[in-house]
Amino acid sequence: MRRLLYNLKITFKNRELIFWTFAFPIILGTLFYAAFSNIKTAEEYEPIKIAVVKNEENQIYPAYTQILGSLSEGDKRIFDTTYYNNRDEALARVHDGEASGAVVFENEQGFPELVVEKSNVNQTIAQNIMTEIEQAMVAGRPFDNPRIKNTYKTDYEFTMIEYYSLLAMACLYGGMIATKALDKNLANMTASGKRIAVASVSKAKIVLGSLFTSYITQLVGLALLFSYLTLVLRVDFGANLPYIILFTMMGALMGLALGTFISAVFKTKEDNKDGILTGFTMVGCFFAGMMGPQMKYVIDTNLPIVNKVNPSAIITDGYYALSTYGPGQRFFFDILSLLIFSAVLSVISILILRRQKYDNL
Repeated sequence: MRRLLYNLKITFKNRELIFWTFAFPIILGTLFYAAFSNIKTAEEYEPIKIAVVKNEENQIYPAYTQILGSLSEGDKRIFDTTYYNNRDEALARVHDGEASGAVVFENEQGFPELVVEKSNVNQTIAQNIMTEIEQAMVAGRPFDNPRIKNTYKTDYEFTMIEYYSLLAMACLYGGMIATKALDKNLANMTASGKRIAVASVSKAKIVLGSLFTSYITQLVGLALLFSYLTLVLRVDFGANLPYIILFTMMGALMGLALGTFISAVFKTKEDNKDGILTGFTMVGCFFAGMMGPQMKYVIDTNLPIVNKVNPSAIITDGYYALSTYGPGQRFFFDILSLLIFSAVLSVISILILRRQKYDNL
């Protein structure tokens, strides 16, 4: 406990570190709020117009027509669905801007394709719903139409992607704390590391204690950021608070593993390591939609593998899936992905650190 308090005291005395991991996300969140507070899709919701190409020979076509029909009925409908007899007629409606996308069944057994000509909020919503329908069918579970209706009709704001990616950035920026904590214990980085290397104490306990302190500090920073967004800026993250806390802890763990990995792999100055972490995080957040929600859709559509291995996108998608669909398959897949990536980075870091030898100190 005494060492934990000592490490916390050292961490909080580092003003530059506290600024980038605590203050900067809050400042950026305030700027997002100032820029996007008046942009809400819930003001007057317009159903998304889609053109469906009829294909009675397709085995899953009847199921899709039933689902799309339920999503196109009532005051809370998401879609305004029109059926066409041939592909060319439906694509012409998309080309003329009369429909946001065309649902095309290519063969007798395959799932349909959503054909679009541009990327915006409507296309993103339609694509995500079509993906959810397909995943539900593959998993053999019923598609929860009412939940999807309510979410998109009253709660969904495309600017929420900005806040989700902000939380992702804050999770990964916490890796700076881990980087500095680990460097403090490495003999080739600091004087204190040299003393630890020759001292008759357990190096593993010291390193793990420092990383545990880093994790606690990360969680404190994320708690402050989340409290500021919800209580001060009134950003609505939905009603699944326990799952949000769980997922945030997983995101912080990913940031810890990433910071440890960078510290172990790159033999360079602390500032350079911070630059590597910052650059990696910001590029990842750009692909995840921080600088524009449409970018996430573009990447997911054209280069899906990029965001499958992008920690920022995984964290962003986890918050999005939780607020949109609830704690379902997609959300838990994102948690599993974070755990796997964290485990892989941690194992690599341990192997590298165990092999470090010094001719002299």
